[in-house]
Amino acid sequence: MEHSDSKHLRSLSAHIRPQIALPKIDCAAPIDEALANFAVQRHRVGAMLYKATRHKENTSERAASLLSATYRKNIHTMLAQRAVLQKITKLLNDHDIPFSMLKGLGIADQLYDEPQTRESKDLDIQIPPHASRMAIQLLSANGYIYRTHSLRANKRVTLKRQLSEMKRFKDLTFVDRQFSTAIELHQRLFKVEPKNLTADFNAAINFQKTPSVLDSYYCFYIILHGAASLWMRLKWLLDVSLLVRKMPVSKRQEVMELARTYGCENTIIASLRFVEEIFGGSLDDQWQMILREQERSGEIEKLIDIFRESLMTTSPDRPDAPLRKPFYFDKTAVLFGKQIGLFSIIRTRIATSIALRV
Repeated sequence: MEHSDSKHLRSLSAHIRPQIALPKIDCAAPIDEALANFAVQRHRVGAMLYKATRHKENTSERAASLLSATYRKNIHTMLAQRAVLQKITKLLNDHDIPFSMLKGLGIADQLYDEPQTRESKDLDIQIPPHASRMAIQLLSANGYIYRTHSLRANKRVTLKRQLSEMKRFKDLTFVDRQFSTAIELHQRLFKVEPKNLTADFNAAINFQKTPSVLDSYYCFYIILHGAASLWMRLKWLLDVSLLVRKMPVSKRQEVMELARTYGCENTIIASLRFVEEIFGGSLDDQWQMILREQERSGEIEKLIDIFRESLMTTSPDRPDAPLRKPFYFDKTAVLFGKQIGLFSIIRTRIATSIALRV
């Protein structure tokens, strides 16, 4: 990690705090072009930082211009996503395909006072596995452009291939021609996950179009999603800082029970502690008490170290080339502890690598 990145992260989190209703802390660092670029490109919180510049005199002209452009662009992106979601909703409803919209607009509308400050690059649509074939055919027939997972750009697209990729990678991406908005069609939550997790999640949220962020299963998923990406972007920590403060006490206990059920208690505890480390004041006394009741573990400290390294790293985006990593390592599997065996990890890595290349 470069020293400048660590410094930028501290400054960025300090400037953003008042925008997510956390007590203001002193931050003498100016909002210059370097910090603005760091917010926009690295952590996808440029629109949020733009709001933080409204009453700050120590914002450079170039930074103000960049953040203003990012904010305006995000408004246009959200309007396009809402238009595409309306079309997708009608298409799926007309053919009786149940679905739920995950993250994105739903989180922005439910957690943020100003939804336009929450950035999202695509629409995530969860459907039941049995509806995969019909959903893929509908999107293809209605002009949505399929974006293959394959590393071979000239690979001929077939329904059989799409179904195979969806099973292997958990989702498929389509692009709306009119608005250039990406739609990720999901049939499960994670590439590697404990048995029945997605089925239990689907049953709990009952395919509501926009699941409530106060639903314990959905809360659990939102936290786990950030952890599955090793908290590499500040925007996901913002989501959870807001989420945990809205979550009723009864739901907090339910989330911890779900964590125990699926073997990821250490992951949830480490994630909550990491959120508090970056955005102090996110966890109230009740949360602190819940975490104190949990067994302390060296594994939790290791996970926090991994999260810290991921958040601080300069370049989080890497091509998906599984065999460049050791067979025994899979970041999702690490989060679920012993629920996922070594054989399953190795098999998934090999199959994924072959699917990308064949």
